[in-house]
Amino acid sequence: MSNRTIKMNDTLYQYLINISLREPKLLKDLRQQTAKDPMARMQIGPEQGLFMGLLTKLIGARNIIEVGTFAGYSSICMAQNIIRPGSVICCDVSKQWTDVAQCY
Repeated sequence: MSNRTIKMNDTLYQYLINISLREPKLLKDLRQQTAKDPMARMQIGPEQGLFMGLLTKLIGARNIIEVGTFAGYSSICMAQNIIRPGSVICCDVSKQWTDVAQCY
């Protein structure tokens, strides 16, 4: 699974995830695929993705540039919440990871 972005004990963290996380199947599948890779520590946690999506919506973002896309989890979280019409430009030096991001 992905790295935690919030420091708390296991019981409290699981409670937070159980009551607040609304992770679409697409993002869950991407997170699970990424978790199998040694570079998985670069993946944001699902609660952080939810927060990034909320911030995107709250500021009314129409255009986003993401530098360091990795597998695209955060890009998708933000893209789902931009004002339409809008755009998300993702940049990463790794063809391996940008290929994964493009699949999702």
